[in-house]
Amino acid sequence: MHYLNFNFAAVYMKFPNIYSLFRTQVDKFADEPVFHYRRHGIWDFLTWRDFERLVHEFACALLASGLSKGASVAILAGNIPEWTIVDVATIAAGGIGVGIYPTSSPEQVSYIIDHSDAEIAFVDSEIQLEKIKKTFHPKLKKIVTLFEANVEGTVSFREFLSYGREHHKKFFPEIERGGFAAQANDIAIMVYTSGTTGKPKGAMLSHKYVLNSVESLRLCVPIFHDDVTLSYLPACHVAERISGIYNRLYNATPTYFIDDLSLLYDYMLEIKPTVFASLPRFFEKIYAKIIGQYGKNVDKEIVRNAFGGRVRLLTSGGAPLPIEIAEFFASAGLPILQAYGLTENVCVAFNTFRAMKFGTVGKPMPMCQVKIAPDGEILVKSDMMFSGYYKDPEKTNEMFDKEGWLKTGDIGELDEDGFLKITGRKKEIIVLSNGKKVSPTLIENMVKENHLISQCFVYGDNRSYCVALITLNETEVLSFAQQHSIACTNMAEMAKNEIILRAVKQTIENVNRRVSSPEQIKKFVILERDFSIERDEITPTLKIRREVVSKNFREEIEQLYAS
Repeated sequence: MHYLNFNFAAVYMKFPNIYSLFRTQVDKFADEPVFHYRRHGIWDFLTWRDFERLVHEFACALLASGLSKGASVAILAGNIPEWTIVDVATIAAGGIGVGIYPTSSPEQVSYIIDHSDAEIAFVDSEIQLEKIKKTFHPKLKKIVTLFEANVEGTVSFREFLSYGREHHKKFFPEIERGGFAAQANDIAIMVYTSGTTGKPKGAMLSHKYVLNSVESLRLCVPIFHDDVTLSYLPACHVAERISGIYNRLYNATPTYFIDDLSLLYDYMLEIKPTVFASLPRFFEKIYAKIIGQYGKNVDKEIVRNAFGGRVRLLTSGGAPLPIEIAEFFASAGLPILQAYGLTENVCVAFNTFRAMKFGTVGKPMPMCQVKIAPDGEILVKSDMMFSGYYKDPEKTNEMFDKEGWLKTGDIGELDEDGFLKITGRKKEIIVLSNGKKVSPTLIENMVKENHLISQCFVYGDNRSYCVALITLNETEVLSFAQQHSIACTNMAEMAKNEIILRAVKQTIENVNRRVSSPEQIKKFVILERDFSIERDEITPTLKIRREVVSKNFREEIEQLYAS
């Protein structure tokens, strides 16, 4: 594997490697619950001892199946305890866990399995199995299924564990030796970037990356053994993988796995989490629900009860949180702490209870340095740096300047108090025909503050002004239509409805009042369908692939400039 070996002077790891962390927590918390999950509509749990047994059985089965040292194991599943079990077992066996989004297309799944040289794959459903079986994968030795598949080349999770038990005596000593001996710079996991401008890249993350990241999180926004957390965000995303899975293991915090996203709000009221991390869109929905029922002068207890009544820590990332919403929850005694990071260095900046400023992503986190380049790009140095892109030393080198600073690709600024503000993406800057530069993501995020809007794509390259393609959020729009007695029954009709058109137009006008003249959206069109992963218009993390969208909707864009 090609990777950069960063030799920083300070190493803050409290454990020498992930396996040592795992075994320490098992010994300490033995018979206490670690994972809560639903089976047939009833909550059950696994203890730390159960977790240890399953990890070692799976790890023994991996070695008995011929897993090569440093080889990849692909995980294609939703939020279930088995995701973490397979990931930790892979590390214990000397392999590298590679998560794949459950929403990925067969082509995307095929690319990651082949590019990562995966030797074993784990899937949780027949749909995911089909995605893998559509293509021949030369290095793939076996597919482990959570269900009984009875398909050539597959083995059930239950049978695989049994296979591991049979070979426990032979391979367990090897697992212990290798697990405890793993070095700080050894690669532990691999996270594929979303690939907005090309094929996804496999970011190799070391034990040092993982353990220093969770220690940095602990110093900023600590979670504890008696906290209650939910797992529902994609486990293959670096944020959930680090600040979710490994942060919880690091702090021995129990996890409730959400098996149905449509019931997230109901589960939240039932489980009553004390810590809740989400995306801005979810907080916007909660805000709209509360305001719709009670108005803005609502009692603090009602706001707190919207999250179950026990929540003490709310965090947000992935996109800017509208200031109005941030201020609303803060006034109710529930400040939402915004953060910033990227796959290559997940812990960059975080607002904390001690130091928070609306409209920013906080101050640089412990073990991380941030500076702004002359062109406005955010540069980072830290003890939590990725080790390079798998099989791509050229792309790895492109990520760093001559002084070894990571080039994030994001444009931002540090204010006089040291808070970081993100203003756009460097590669997405629009240059108008008059030479004025516009950051489309900043404007798009403002437009998407309207819960009726799913996506906004701002265009203006070499043109005299900016235009926008708007897509509607089907769930929100259908609810809106019912409330306003709108007779439309499909999205094509909704896109042409006068009431919805006025609501979107009002949003555009409000945004235009908040930005400079070159940034204003002069014309827009509501599309009859949303951007889709299947058409390659958005990534599994819902980021827009700008080249694809501008090509697929070339006619609509030209009509906006012609009219």
